[in-house]
Amino acid sequence: MAGYPWPVQPFDKQHPVRGFFRDPRIGDQGGSSFHTGVDVSAPDGTAVYAVAPGRVSIEGAQNVAVSAGDRDFGYWHILPAVASGAHVPLHGLPGHIAPSWGHVHFAERTAEPHPQGTYWNPLRTDGLTPFADFGAPVVSRIVTSRPVRALWGKVDLVVEAFDHPPISAPPPWHDIPVTPALVRWRLVREGNAVVPWRVAADFRTSFAPAVVANSDTHFGDVYAPGTRQNHPNEPGLFRFWLARGFDTSPHADGDYRLDVEVADVRGNGARGHLVVGFVNVARNL
Repeated sequence: MAGYPWPVQPFDKQHPVRGFFRDPRIGDQGGSSFHTGVDVSAPDGTAVYAVAPGRVSIEGAQNVAVSAGDRDFGYWHILPAVASGAHVPLHGLPGHIAPSWGHVHFAERTAEPHPQGTYWNPLRTDGLTPFADFGAPVVSRIVTSRPVRALWGKVDLVVEAFDHPPISAPPPWHDIPVTPALVRWRLVREGNAVVPWRVAADFRTSFAPAVVANSDTHFGDVYAPGTRQNHPNEPGLFRFWLARGFDTSPHADGDYRLDVEVADVRGNGARGHLVVGFVNVARNL
């Protein structure tokens, strides 16, 4: 579909987004899942408007969904100003941001595959308009499960990376990081990619959740142990699996360069590098 306006006024101006699509969400009781939308920052009581016309469903005390043709738009953490079954026009009023939330969680969903459907990144090109992002994400650390210059057998590879929202939300969310939209890696030796680019995480477009008992079964495929979600005045830590059990033994002993590239939804990218050493043969001498 074509792009749609922002759910708060002014409709044609970019607003602060303090939570990105597929940021980690880790519950106090141990549940782990992906953020299914974006958190548009605005003061409590701010009017929230429909980005497309459609039929209303009240999905919780503070959750409103509007069915607009082949997709639903969700507006969470709002006090509803409409009833289930009502029709709202473009820029109609589903409700106001509820006390203490300081944002509206905005999500876009299509029905397939059943039963949980597919969620779409509202910051993609055909999503919230306008949206610009100029700074590249950051690779802060690359971690190996064995000493970096003495890797042998099967090893785990992890990267810690983050992005800055293009417009920072006010305190207590000021300068709180978000996740990159793309993480990929490769292994290079003497200028040749012995392992070509492999995608570790791709949040740019959409995903189909698989939530069982409050946890997404794919969460641990993307985020490594030690990952923390953001909290007010407490930046999270985003640890992405590059590879688990990567087998070094088919590769000759020696030094390699592990390249990690991160990018946002607008293609702004940055790379980090780590020189690693394989010692499979040397270790057995």
